[in-house]
Amino acid sequence: MHRFISITFSLLVFIGLQVSVQTAGRRFERSIERHFVSLLTVPNGMKWGSWAQREFCPSGTYAAGFSLKVEELSVLSDNTALNAIRLHCISLFKGSGLDELDSFVESNVGSWGQWTKIKWCPSGFLKAFQLRVESSQGIRDDTAVNNIRFNCTEGSLLLGDGTDKGEWGDWSSSCQGRGMCGIMTRIEEKLKFGDDTALNDARMFCCE
Repeated sequence: MHRFISITFSLLVFIGLQVSVQTAGRRFERSIERHFVSLLTVPNGMKWGSWAQREFCPSGTYAAGFSLKVEELSVLSDNTALNAIRLHCISLFKGSGLDELDSFVESNVGSWGQWTKIKWCPSGFLKAFQLRVESSQGIRDDTAVNNIRFNCTEGSLLLGDGTDKGEWGDWSSSCQGRGMCGIMTRIEEKLKFGDDTALNDARMFCCE
């Protein structure tokens, strides 16, 4: 009996260490509400699904990079293309977006695809965005949002590793304040029957 308890305790310690290792590094932050000075939208988002709650970078941090959850396009399946967007947040006082302890935020997330590598602003923060969206295809396969790109406050353009259906729409307005600090997405949840589209639209928030 004592041996069983000892083995069980050792196993629990090992699992705890494994969890600790796995959760070290970049971490998801489900933030409390944060005051924002501007809301950025684009006109070409689609209307399927519903808006999730808005999520903000921790106080004192801003989005300096992003990554995407993307389902690669396939000829023989119901494609959803872009499924989610993460904003990677760093402190105003850090000179680089490469700190392993930086956090990220995301709004709702679609059910398909894999996360891409992070794209970072060389300096500064994200300040405007643009969506590549496929319009309604009628009886054919719909994918809604396929890709996104961002402008950084120092002028760089960051293109996401999304897919290429649809067209680029107009840019959002540029941030008031220091840069982007939050996100809100419109996601169509997985359907039992019918044509799945996942991410349909996005809004970004900017903070002082």
